[in-house]
Amino acid sequence: KEVIKSGTEFGLSEDEAIHNLLFVLGFNSYGGFSIFLPNLINTIANGPTGLQDQLRKEAREKGGSTLGFSSLKEMELINSVVYETLRLNPPVPLQFGRARKDFQLSTYDSAFDVKKGELLCGYQKLVMRDPAVFDEPDQFIPDRFTKEKGAELLNYLYWSNGPQSGSPSVSNKQCAGKDIVTYTAALIVAHLLRRYDLIKGDSGSITALQKAK
Repeated sequence: KEVIKSGTEFGLSEDEAIHNLLFVLGFNSYGGFSIFLPNLINTIANGPTGLQDQLRKEAREKGGSTLGFSSLKEMELINSVVYETLRLNPPVPLQFGRARKDFQLSTYDSAFDVKKGELLCGYQKLVMRDPAVFDEPDQFIPDRFTKEKGAELLNYLYWSNGPQSGSPSVSNKQCAGKDIVTYTAALIVAHLLRRYDLIKGDSGSITALQKAK
């Protein structure tokens, strides 16, 4: 509503503002998704021994007769693999922002004075491999984002220019399509694993599929 209201203040009708909003959501989701999905498929195809079996079991047992977005709430491991892939290989690794006021940026052992108007750059891969937050930060751990501890770690998953646990707004510049990306990715994985007993891949391309019996 806030974005639609802003659009009308610039002379757009409510319908025009909604159409523009949907275009921006779709465009940005596709841009990130076209990079992320091949990484996700490659991660699953070449993952640890037994991972596909675990994911397949979850997709088939918890997907129900009609697999949809509502089914994903029960698929903890599939969601975790999506998040872990985003943690290790965010589709947009660099984020930029300009300081709106003077402030001090503190780290574990230093502090930096930032002046209003200065341009800042964040490198997501570095942020999401912080050993103070993530155990074995350079390793792919499929169930990292499961259970209570995993839910807490979503506060430090910054692939969308903000925490996965957060919500996009006009002021925070977080990706407005972040949930579309994660939900759609998890749904694609669930559909693939319900239909195929084995997925093989190379550099993001599926090289072989074994149809479910």
